[in-house]
Amino acid sequence: MQKITNKILIILLFIAAATSLFTQEAPVLTAEGAVLMDYATGRILFDKHGDIPRPPASMTKLVTLYLGCEALEKGEFDRKTPIHVTETGSAFSRPPGSSLMLLEEGQTLDYLTLLQGIAVSSGNDGAYQLAELIAGTPEDFVDRMNLLVYSLGYGQMHFVDPDGWSAEDRVTPLSYAGFARDYIGRFPWALTELHSRESLTYPAQENIAPEGLIQSSRTKKNTNWLLGEVEGVDGLKTGYIDESGFNFTATAKRGETRFIAVIMGVFTDVYRDGLTVRAQEAGDLLEYGFDNWKTAPLPAVSVPLKVYSGKKEETVLIPEKNPLFTWSRDEEKSLTWEFTTAPWLRAPLPQGSPGGSVTWYFEGEPVGTSALVTEEALEKGGFFHNFIDLFEILFYNISHRNDRVEE
Repeated sequence: MQKITNKILIILLFIAAATSLFTQEAPVLTAEGAVLMDYATGRILFDKHGDIPRPPASMTKLVTLYLGCEALEKGEFDRKTPIHVTETGSAFSRPPGSSLMLLEEGQTLDYLTLLQGIAVSSGNDGAYQLAELIAGTPEDFVDRMNLLVYSLGYGQMHFVDPDGWSAEDRVTPLSYAGFARDYIGRFPWALTELHSRESLTYPAQENIAPEGLIQSSRTKKNTNWLLGEVEGVDGLKTGYIDESGFNFTATAKRGETRFIAVIMGVFTDVYRDGLTVRAQEAGDLLEYGFDNWKTAPLPAVSVPLKVYSGKKEETVLIPEKNPLFTWSRDEEKSLTWEFTTAPWLRAPLPQGSPGGSVTWYFEGEPVGTSALVTEEALEKGGFFHNFIDLFEILFYNISHRNDRVEE
């Protein structure tokens, strides 16, 4: 009897453990504001005071980098364009305590290294140098930053500088997550070339100004402590000033699934503890997402349809594409779909010919649509078969010629 009881207990423990893999509870965070966003859909999966504006600190630099990447894609610069550092971009022009990549007036570096210095070293000097380079003055660049976020629909975001030093910069966790999603979608290469670099050594020997005060290089580790520690993490940006506390926006991708976690307002008595807590809580939020949701193509659909004048009397329509959607195991039953098709198709037609459309719904709301196309090429049938089908088509057209919707 005891052996049977033990076996039952083991089975129950196994079931509980297996169930927990798919029903992990939301983490308890000390951060004053936090959001977990699904990248594929923009769906919010966790929200703690996500609508309250806060100073983003150096997370501001993601907006600065957006404009820098945009200028690159527009051809205003290329990755190897030489940049001559001015007084505006010098590390000696930034306030004491600033995060720096160690630019100095008289140095020359390429454009990509400047972007990397902002992303990896979180260089306030680099942010000001890029601002002057793109807009002429930091003030005009800030105007462009605000125009950008407003044009993207983020009225809750406002900036007064390009580096996040000011406590007057404002974002909400929700708006910042949305902006990060837009940034990744517009510049996916930035994750590889900028944000996933674990360190940056600057200046190299060729960058040093001959008469400058900075005559040796420094290797600075990326402030994103989750790189190489949490599976799939490849970005994004951290920030700290006294008024904001410790902030961290992290993104990770596993398979088709990507999440964006925003942590804002971690306050600790010890500085190093704040670095640790913000990384831990961002990692916990990402793991919570991966434990409970998955991104996959919406369910396959196949629709039979009559074929006239063909060797086959019927074909199958399939979606031209299956859009990605993110859902939990419990939510799969909430996915439904509706389709419309032409009354019939007439051969010959190549494979992939349109014949209708399908829309998928989640809890009654549309989440994806696709054309329905022929699964195979439709070959023309023989003369006798075509002759019979011709009469059927004529009969159909006559019987439906008055089927109109009055406007």
